[in-house]
Amino acid sequence: MNIEELLKDLPPFETNRLILRKITLGDLDDIYEFSSDPEVAHHMTWEVNKSKDETLNNFVKVVIEGYENGQSADWAITHKESKKVIGTCAFVDWSNEHKKAEIGYVLNKNYWGKGLASEAIKEIIKFGFETLQLNRIEGGCDTDNISSEKVMLKAGFEYEGTLRKNEFIKGEFRDTKIFSILKEDFLFK
Repeated sequence: MNIEELLKDLPPFETNRLILRKITLGDLDDIYEFSSDPEVAHHMTWEVNKSKDETLNNFVKVVIEGYENGQSADWAITHKESKKVIGTCAFVDWSNEHKKAEIGYVLNKNYWGKGLASEAIKEIIKFGFETLQLNRIEGGCDTDNISSEKVMLKAGFEYEGTLRKNEFIKGEFRDTKIFSILKEDFLFK
């Protein structure tokens, strides 16, 4: 079975402090809150969202429509205590042929530094290896995004190297640090 078929029934997950679930229209206010924050958007490939309509039409609706055909693998990161959507995590790209996927995540800055992003991505890593039968999961971040680097290392990823000026983001070419975790690494941790 291919990845898209398995993603059509994207499951929720629960951790000690979080619930990961499909994104809904009701999440718009919370998602806009962090998507419109210049500090959060600084390291992301997307621009600061200037309106709720922008967040709705360029992200929320696109993700929800993608659930139907297995083109979306985005989870809302919901903080159990506050019931607030504090971020998202996702498989942003994947290959059926090569059995690999790339992760992405973003978190409301009010929740940075608490280990919540690592807690969330550990769940989708487990799903990736156990359900999607991936062999490799990778992630990347700007060379100056130390916090994102720490998230991946804490989740068991290993640093592989730096791609020099590999992406044109917000008017400049940026270097990207690449991290990965292999199924064999995951099974023996």
